[in-house]
Amino acid sequence: MGFASQLFATEDQERAFRDEVEGLLRKACSDDALALVDARLVELADQPVAAAALAVDPGHVRLTGWDKLPRTIAALDVHGQPISAISVDFARPSNETDGPVIETSYYCDDVFPFSTSDRGKIASSYGRGVVRWRDKHDHRDREIGVTGLAPLYPAFSAMQALGDAQPQAQDAARLARVRCAVLLHIAAHRAVHEDGLPHALVVLCGSDEDYPFFDAPVTTRDEYEEATDAQAEAGDTDEALFTPLTTLAPVRPNATYRFEPETEHVSGRSLRHKLVRERQENANDAGEESEAEPARPGLLGRLFRRSA
Repeated sequence: MGFASQLFATEDQERAFRDEVEGLLRKACSDDALALVDARLVELADQPVAAAALAVDPGHVRLTGWDKLPRTIAALDVHGQPISAISVDFARPSNETDGPVIETSYYCDDVFPFSTSDRGKIASSYGRGVVRWRDKHDHRDREIGVTGLAPLYPAFSAMQALGDAQPQAQDAARLARVRCAVLLHIAAHRAVHEDGLPHALVVLCGSDEDYPFFDAPVTTRDEYEEATDAQAEAGDTDEALFTPLTTLAPVRPNATYRFEPETEHVSGRSLRHKLVRERQENANDAGEESEAEPARPGLLGRLFRRSA
């Protein structure tokens, strides 16, 4: 299907519009991004896809499977460098009528210094159409899903079946997909701040394999720590939210060892960690007679302990 549009004179103008929306998401202005998209969609409200997109209530778009994150991250941490970022992205579905497909990628600091990067540094690292850490994940799965967007996908499929659509219909489909990407970002933000994270890390959100090809931070490590500290100071921390995490990701002994990036992973992530763990255990055995067992940290210490 060639480019045809009633709203945009050229593909460059359409791309500039997407860049503006993505830029607002990268600045943590998701409400402004949604308002910008909706203002254009209203111009096409007579198109079925546009009407269906506008009918989606942002509050009804929710991520599912978020409770599986702690176990997955704990399992990955055991076998190598700590996971410092995750990215929740739309993937291209094999069949539009099946609804949206979400993939979650897990990253360490060896591909980008997520742990020490603020929002500005992450945003400045993006190149035009290029994400430095793309396809350099340690793990990828489809444990997280999204609800609230499924009614839109049959409309997308029906439009594709028509072949070359009218310019208004193409505009409606483009803007509907852009709105979906913004709503996913809002849903990820809600999950982070309502359901929490196993520990402070970077959360990204976008559409890695599907239009509009967005990528923007939902939260940085520092932002999450600040929000959690503010919640605790206000006395609003829900301790029940964090209790299961102590069993899913038990505290590991402190050690001076720091995993260093490798250019060749010929031995595998788990094998490298096994060798390191054995060396740590031998050192711990030798020091048992001279050092008392450290006291177990209290609840607040476990909640707000900073990662190394």
